Amino acid sequence: MRSIVIHTSTFISVLALTASIHAGEPAAPASAIAAKEPSDLDRLWGLATLYKNNANPFLQEFKLRGRYQGQYHWLDSDQGNDSDWENRRSRFGFDAKLFKKQIELRLDAQSNAEFDPLYGRLADAYLKWKPSPDFALTVGKQKPLIGYHDWLESNTTQPTFERSQIFNQLRVDRATGATAEGTAGKFSWQTGVYSNDMDREFGQFSGGYSAGAGIGYDFKEALGLAKADWRLDWMHSEHDSSDTVLNRYDDLLSTMLWLQDGRWSLVTEAFLATGESPTAFGLYVQPTYDLVPGKLQLVGRLSFSIGDGPDSLTAQTRYEKTAPGLSDQGKGESYQSAYLGLQYFIYGYKLKFMTGAEYAHLDGGGNGGDYSGVTALAGFRISF
Repeated sequence: MRSIVIHTSTFISVLALTASIHAGEPAAPASAIAAKEPSDLDRLWGLATLYKNNANPFLQEFKLRGRYQGQYHWLDSDQGNDSDWENRRSRFGFDAKLFKKQIELRLDAQSNAEFDPLYGRLADAYLKWKPSPDFALTVGKQKPLIGYHDWLESNTTQPTFERSQIFNQLRVDRATGATAEGTAGKFSWQTGVYSNDMDREFGQFSGGYSAGAGIGYDFKEALGLAKADWRLDWMHSEHDSSDTVLNRYDDLLSTMLWLQDGRWSLVTEAFLATGESPTAFGLYVQPTYDLVPGKLQLVGRLSFSIGDGPDSLTAQTRYEKTAPGLSDQGKGESYQSAYLGLQYFIYGYKLKFMTGAEYAHLDGGGNGGDYSGVTALAGFRISF
């Protein structure tokens, strides 16, 4: 209880401090606005850029990176209740742009939940070569290119607290590899190869591997919208006993449609996973609507997943699996959920408060793993 009081007090202090510093409207998180004089928060966040000089032929920019995401959950379910504060994510690192900005270097270290020890593992550690706006080659520890919205979209801009159930059970995580991405007119493409044998840093390269490819199309002009993106991505994995990521399925397929215009947006994303483990399919539909543009956003999400037989799906680790009476590790054959929440932007996506609740139902478990419950959440996210 004492830790909860401390975290809550810290959270209130952060909100009070930022409110006192910045009384004006923040930059709209998803739309362009007219140029204006930098605010106090603009200048404060600008301190993270330690060096910037486009005339330097070697180093053009060096910028610190950091994020903290803390949240409190209340679980009320037919398998018991649970509540606690979690230091959801904490990272610190840097970005560097070199050689006329054709080379980008990123290093992000992630702490563990209790900051003891402070260093937990490397998150991102890679070099990206961008000889033109239409091509990029990235080598190092990075996100495998699958799940365009639920995975590849930064968690600082995600409108929900957690990713969808279907994605979270795929066992996709950062891996050491090489990827190439590019655009050709309205089309985009990607391909990559990754090591499945990962540890806290770059892994041992002694296990299996994964390889994938994808294609996308931008048809916003055809629909007359601000954004209209479609993606289709595929990944195949060869397995080894030492694999720690990308080792649950042989093949993953994801497709996404992302529409946005004015105050509203709509994302639909589907996943199909086959081989190694029982086949699983799932999708979610996620609309948002700006109640107050640039300030307050309404967020919804409907999710549905189905598996091939009992125990082919699993409940969300956060926080459905914390139900004290849950049996069979929360496994079943079908899963449905509905989420409704709000985002309050203090400084765009760089400092925001979030609250929401999600109802979920899992059934069809072979050993009594059925679950029904509501998880309510409140927290904040800060990044620079």
